[in-house]
Amino acid sequence: MTTVANGTDFVSLVAREMSSGIDRALTYWLGRIELEVVNASLPSSQRLAAIEQIVQEYKHLRNGEVGCAA
Repeated sequence: MTTVANGTDFVSLVAREMSSGIDRALTYWLGRIELEVVNASLPSSQRLAAIEQIVQEYKHLRNGEVGCAA
């Protein structure tokens, strides 16, 4: 019974770590995008270009593998 409990604890620990890493990554990328969205010093076209640049950087880091939300 101890082995099962330890295995369950390990799986839960790994799942929490993965979830935490995903949360940190989303916070980073969405935070960068949000900074551009609220940047009132830029016209809308430049804000959009800055957001597109962030998305391109993400795609480059993912080797172009980005799925669609649809």
